[in-house]
Amino acid sequence: MKVLCVLALAVIAVGAVGCGGSSSTATTSSEGSAEVEALRLEKEKAEVEAETAKAEVQKEAQVAQREAREARQASKRAAQAKASSEKETKPEPEPQEVPDVVGMRLPEARSTLSAAGYQAQAENTDTAFGIVIPSHYTVCEESEPHGNVVTVLAQKYGC
Repeated sequence: MKVLCVLALAVIAVGAVGCGGSSSTATTSSEGSAEVEALRLEKEKAEVEAETAKAEVQKEAQVAQREAREARQASKRAAQAKASSEKETKPEPEPQEVPDVVGMRLPEARSTLSAAGYQAQAENTDTAFGIVIPSHYTVCEESEPHGNVVTVLAQKYGC
């Protein structure tokens, strides 16, 4: 019986040590779980902050793009308004008497007609490809103006 009592006390002592050891392990384990949970919450908070910052940057980029588009449109409207006001303030010069350009090289004839308020419409009959290098052509004839357009016959190989 004495042996049984000693054996029972030994089992109880071993159980108490085992329980005590597991309680310290449980404490360490619960502390580790708390740290892991805190880190997980911190990570989630950082992810939410990153998503919020990303959304703000995208919103700012959209605002900047819209402002740039509006600025381009305003600049375009201003340029169109300036161009239309210049057209209104610069009337076409009244055509003068048609100058005689027969015998002149084609570029010189065009310049002379332009200064008088006319446009030169050049034609030729001696080349198959039309007028390629205007300075090689001489004006042989000029017609009466149709509005502000004067048709000239320019030939490369002489009149």
